[in-house]
Amino acid sequence: MILSRLDILQVRNLQDVRVVCHPEANVIYGANGSGKTSLLEAIYLLGRGRSFKHRDLRLVISEGATELVVSARVERSPPKSGYQLGVKRTVAGKFEARLDGAALQSSAQLVEALPLQMIDAHSFTLLEGGPLQRRQFLDWGVFHVEHGYSGLWKRFQKALKQRNQLLRHGRMDQDSLSAWTAELTPLSDEITGYRRDYLAELSRHALEAAEGFGGLGKVQLDYYQGWRDDCSLVEALEASRVRDIATGTTNVGAHKADIIIKVDGVPAAERLSRGQVKLLVYALKLAQAAHFREKTGRGCVFLLDDLPAELDYQHRGQVVSCLNSLECQYFMTGVDRKDFESLVDGMAHQMFHMEHGVASEG
Repeated sequence: MILSRLDILQVRNLQDVRVVCHPEANVIYGANGSGKTSLLEAIYLLGRGRSFKHRDLRLVISEGATELVVSARVERSPPKSGYQLGVKRTVAGKFEARLDGAALQSSAQLVEALPLQMIDAHSFTLLEGGPLQRRQFLDWGVFHVEHGYSGLWKRFQKALKQRNQLLRHGRMDQDSLSAWTAELTPLSDEITGYRRDYLAELSRHALEAAEGFGGLGKVQLDYYQGWRDDCSLVEALEASRVRDIATGTTNVGAHKADIIIKVDGVPAAERLSRGQVKLLVYALKLAQAAHFREKTGRGCVFLLDDLPAELDYQHRGQVVSCLNSLECQYFMTGVDRKDFESLVDGMAHQMFHMEHGVASEG
């Protein structure tokens, strides 16, 4: 799955940009503030319906403009089975997404249409941040290989919201609380089953990816389901009832899950240096892409922001080699063209020079 052509209108300093993309390596270089990261942000917006830099998309619209538009031709195998994908956001808050002219109803449809992997300076919170980042990482993978997962998660979120509203209510209806608890429990158990199965399969790819970098140690991915392993969720919810009422929220369940990432039996964030943490994050993202290709036969689109600043030359080469072996299309940014010349020498690629929001080939 690749982007063959990308059109960007009024995204930050990118007023009107068209990029004919290479099916493999795309290098975007230029001075700070030239628009390199904004180009990646536009692709991310196309595949996720949101920015990786700001929650409010109105801040991404070019100053003085009333809307932004990003569209692309997405090609996939077999040939001529691609589609046109586009998003629009206005300063008034209106958001539209279309696939071959037909309106999409949710961001989940964008995610399915354009599977993206993003690695930037904030990606390393996957190891050092809170459980939310690791749940999102896990759910990205489950979503793409289990077709019913999106609907299951929506039903779970609805039941969780209703239960939390009752917990915050001044005069709580115990029967209603029990009803929503009964609704929540099997959904949480089903989500947990999908996640456990996915993580077990991902672990094999993570071990292989980490070994490819060398020096990281033995990687282990354990799943914390969101409540104690020695009791059922029904028992955990009952034990947490007083606490739930006091806090006005549900304190156990699939929404509290986490991945415990260890290296040689020790939590990775404690065991590894800062540089090794970066390598492990790359290994985990590449492992997801490998599992995705194994299950679907498709490749992800990778966005690598400021690659030279995050990895030394040797490890950059290893990442690029992995991406090529996975047949992924990727976009990587950096300030200096020289940082990439020997990296892509002898392989198919396209370079783009960004200057004042304009992309030129070469």
